[in-house]
Amino acid sequence: MPEKRQFAKPTPQQLEWAEQELGVLIHYVMDIYNPTMNDKIKTKEVRTAMPASIFAPEGWDVDQWIRSAKEAGAKYAILVANHCTGFSLWPTKTDDYSVASCAYKNGQGDIVREFIDACKKYDLKPGLYYSTACNGYYGINDAYRQDYKSPEYQAYVRVVEQQVTEIWSQYGDLFELWFDGGNIPVSEGGPHTPDLVRKYQPNAVCFQGPEGHPHNLRWVGNENGLASGDCFSTITLGASRPELEYGEDRKLLASGDPFGNCWLPAETDMPNREACAYGGGWGWAENEQDKVYSAEHLLDRYINSVGHNSNLLIGMAIAKNGRFEDEQQFIDFGKLIEKTFGNGAKLAEVKGTSAPVQTVTLDEAKPISYVVIREDITEGHRVLGFRVLIDGEEIFAARCIGHKRIVKVDGKVGKTVTVEITESRDTPVLRDITVY
Repeated sequence: MPEKRQFAKPTPQQLEWAEQELGVLIHYVMDIYNPTMNDKIKTKEVRTAMPASIFAPEGWDVDQWIRSAKEAGAKYAILVANHCTGFSLWPTKTDDYSVASCAYKNGQGDIVREFIDACKKYDLKPGLYYSTACNGYYGINDAYRQDYKSPEYQAYVRVVEQQVTEIWSQYGDLFELWFDGGNIPVSEGGPHTPDLVRKYQPNAVCFQGPEGHPHNLRWVGNENGLASGDCFSTITLGASRPELEYGEDRKLLASGDPFGNCWLPAETDMPNREACAYGGGWGWAENEQDKVYSAEHLLDRYINSVGHNSNLLIGMAIAKNGRFEDEQQFIDFGKLIEKTFGNGAKLAEVKGTSAPVQTVTLDEAKPISYVVIREDITEGHRVLGFRVLIDGEEIFAARCIGHKRIVKVDGKVGKTVTVEITESRDTPVLRDITVY
């Protein structure tokens, strides 16, 4: 008798992460004070062109950032605590390139602390972004191959280890740690982030996290807010490294592998401004209000990320004055999500079962906009193929359901909506089917 194959399944932390669905990535970075240095932020020129003293918010309001995220419907928020210039938003003891060396609160400020406190106030789960791969203050530019074992790079590694120790040990439990560009393995000369995560934040999910961490996430492969049509949370490790960004690995990042040996779900990120805006839309610049995405565009990206078994992480470009000037965008987006998927838009709903064919019956034939299906992924992916029928006519077919699948129907009139599982392993279970 052949041996039964074991399939990957999520940790409780990864399951909790999937339930959040929508988060924000807050960019308040040093280079907005000298945008002419945009192409040199990973060089030591930042020391003279962007000294800590130019960091001078005037209308500072961290509370407003998190309130705006809440208005959009976000459940978690990630603050860019140290970006490519190397400027730290907390008073690090490693160097003088931080909020401790500027006029903000006479050098007594701690933006990370204010962020954590605001998240608690608005009941958002907090996370921190830290760039290990590049740091202009120390001349570390990830655009070029480094000699990771050189004395110079190892000196930088010690700084990284001390700084992440500070932010991972001083602010309580963090929901998500963000490693932009992944991690250089310790064996190749990289920092001991695996040990430090294990020591200080063992329960955090980690975007492009260190090898061996059980609660890692993968990048979806683009910054457009688009997950693959079939975006499985599993991936095969060994043949390739999921942190790679190019070539064949890009396809793997996007779609995953339904038979993969590791549960590594995709997080889909995008800026709140167009890619042609400053910093690819992630950074703020004057006179770019016309480049703020519409609420309708964000809804489309929500459908094509959260609705494709991924989480959506939307950037927030904070202005020089320390405020999120695009708050109305988030208010409008939050209202549009509620209008589209709130209780008032719900036509019918049934609790799912393990039956291969399940039908939702409306009280009368009505125009249908969306069908939302959720699979029980506690034991991993079990559905490998499904189709949706309205009054017996197939209108959609795909492979992956996962945490949530949103099927756009475009107003087709019908009374019955049927979900048929056409391919599966073990016994698949649907959590629910909702018609809007």
